[in-house]
Amino acid sequence: MSFNYTERRKHQRIHVERAIFVEVESPGSRTEAHNQILRCETLDVSVSGLRIWVPEKIMEGSKLNIAAPMEDWKESLELVGLAMWVRPAQDQEGFWVGLELADSSRADMEKWLKVVHRLAK
Repeated sequence: MSFNYTERRKHQRIHVERAIFVEVESPGSRTEAHNQILRCETLDVSVSGLRIWVPEKIMEGSKLNIAAPMEDWKESLELVGLAMWVRPAQDQEGFWVGLELADSSRADMEKWLKVVHRLAK
């Protein structure tokens, strides 16, 4: 089965494969000790979100803390996203997740915008 997500896109998507880490916040948990940390891969990015591959299923609506390494790998952008949809990955194990960015710091969002615009060139 093939999914067509283009009709929902508000911003240009840029194909980029990069390792990132996400922390999946456990609903109702008051401590980070119960949160799951996953190594993931980006599939495409835009100014308002990302599509990532995750090795394990996460729940739609989950809040994800995202650590996206910068090009020099000396620092990471700390972003926050919401899992808007989760689908089985095609032709491989794992799942694709559509993330909408939310609640990130202004400084990190400005850096993210610069990264996405640089990738679009």
